[in-house]
Amino acid sequence: VSLSLSYMIAALIRPSRLGRFLLTVESNGEGVLKKKYLTKGLIKTLPVIALASLIWYFLNISLNKENLNDLKLILAMMFIAMSLFQGLTLTVGWIEYGKKIRGPARDSRSGVNQPLFRIVISLLLLAPLVWWFGYGAVNPSNANFSTNVVWFIFLMTIVFLGLLMERYTKSSREGAGVDGVALDRVYFLIFITSCWHLLSSWRRAPFTVDQSSVGLFIEESILMSITIVLAVWSLSKKGIKRGWKIFQGQSAIFWGVCFGLAYCGSVSSLTVLSEGSLMTTTAIGHAITAIVMLAICPIALSRVGLSEELEERLEPSEHSLTPEQSARVEESGDDDIVELVD
Repeated sequence: VSLSLSYMIAALIRPSRLGRFLLTVESNGEGVLKKKYLTKGLIKTLPVIALASLIWYFLNISLNKENLNDLKLILAMMFIAMSLFQGLTLTVGWIEYGKKIRGPARDSRSGVNQPLFRIVISLLLLAPLVWWFGYGAVNPSNANFSTNVVWFIFLMTIVFLGLLMERYTKSSREGAGVDGVALDRVYFLIFITSCWHLLSSWRRAPFTVDQSSVGLFIEESILMSITIVLAVWSLSKKGIKRGWKIFQGQSAIFWGVCFGLAYCGSVSSLTVLSEGSLMTTTAIGHAITAIVMLAICPIALSRVGLSEELEERLEPSEHSLTPEQSARVEESGDDDIVELVD
């Protein structure tokens, strides 16, 4: 948590002259793998480490048993916020992908066969993960009855969610002037990503078999790395578009590291303070992320936008007016003003 706060401060001051002096390393065209550059980079991390140590010391001397419950509440809220942000970040990544692949206006494939085909593909993609994580990569016929019931319920849950989401997002994928095929693909990617999080939450639940801490660490690292990359990408794009320097370049990277450390810190701290299980805590986080992605799916599809052809047709009419037409509009506007004054 202390490192997360220090990187947040670093991201805020990075565009300033002080930030460039403390945090920026110039390669001078010599490459980033040189010993000199790496040494300078290590030195530039010292201000961040010093600030994190100061925050850690302040938190330790200011906290006592009386306000420990308040800290638990703060960490719980931070954990929920990080899980929400993870779901939003992953969804934004698929929105940007949808904007890149959208083409001319096409109808969505939302009949009877295509929804069933998407559900079957989802089950085929999840089945090897269920076999690996749920059954320990052994023959399912050798598993006990309770294990088979648990994972059968999970697969049936995926089928139910698939049917529900097809109906929930149907109107968003069938709008006028949109590329329905591209929206179908974006919807499926959001759905399968949320199913991955549901699987991660399900297999960490107390009613499933215990998983090794090594596998848990590897999976969490992969998911967090993907989230950080998407967070840096979306923040930098918004920063460039709106002119926010604190979200551009190295500042965007600092924000991504800040988010990753905040999520890990809130999970570990909340687990220790609540005397709970790390797997149960991360299961709640994955469930929140999956629910967020499914809930905002129609909004995400609407953010993909209209087809390219329709966008070109709907450009502001002023850009298509000739100079003579523009002059006539201005003259007619002046005549109206004169009539109102008279």
